[in-house]
Amino acid sequence: MNSDYSRYIMDNIFDFFQYPENYDRAIINAALGKMECAGKNLLFNGVKVKPDFQCTDENMLGFFLANLPLMFNERGNREYKLPPKLEKLKTDTEELISMQKFNELATLELYLLLEMAMRCAYSKWLGNKIVISRYGMDNIVLENYDYRRLKLYIRLNHLGRTDIKVNGDIFPGSENALLGWATKFMDRPTQLMFRLSLNVRNLLAHGENEWYLFPVLPSVPLAANAAGKLLYEIKPGMEIKNNGYKMAHTGNGRNTKRPTFYHGINKH
Repeated sequence: MNSDYSRYIMDNIFDFFQYPENYDRAIINAALGKMECAGKNLLFNGVKVKPDFQCTDENMLGFFLANLPLMFNERGNREYKLPPKLEKLKTDTEELISMQKFNELATLELYLLLEMAMRCAYSKWLGNKIVISRYGMDNIVLENYDYRRLKLYIRLNHLGRTDIKVNGDIFPGSENALLGWATKFMDRPTQLMFRLSLNVRNLLAHGENEWYLFPVLPSVPLAANAAGKLLYEIKPGMEIKNNGYKMAHTGNGRNTKRPTFYHGINKH
């Protein structure tokens, strides 16, 4: 890509990015190196992804921010089954993008798919039995709660969100905390995709859009694949580690072991 476009995109990203890591610039630079304008076509990795595209700083930035799954995620050979509500969101997003009229809304829906995947992953991790604990408080036992209902229960019962544990792990009561929880199960490019996409989604949801966005259909299955892979990695009762995870005792009379992961990279 033209170096002027690359600098413009990079400068604008780190002007608003709330969750950056030291390695992000290298990953973004690698993605920008795959983008190219040829005539009125925008190419990514040598494949035409946007015809009749005017190459300007603003348009290149808008394409990049609306297609973060395309920028950072590879589909791989495995197909992952999504829960019905994520599958519906995927279909709705594809229909919106196909209309080519509501690009901001389509981008919002695309990144909502990733946010909902994190919530679904945490709900799956909870399993059927939930134990809420806090120093100086008797344990509370709940059954069949998902992330949304558990968060509401904690709030309505004034239990606090920063000093309680759920099934032995600190409860991720904010979006930032849930993001930190979920990215432990991802490689670095996928972590960046989730962090940056949720930042863009939050800005769009609050009417802070400053870009001309151009989402394209290939981004949708890549986002769905990342969502499905996250859900696949999570098992009920999994013990969470700061540097990865392993299976904890599930309460069914046996321990199920899986390879330990470090920063999303399998080290078995």
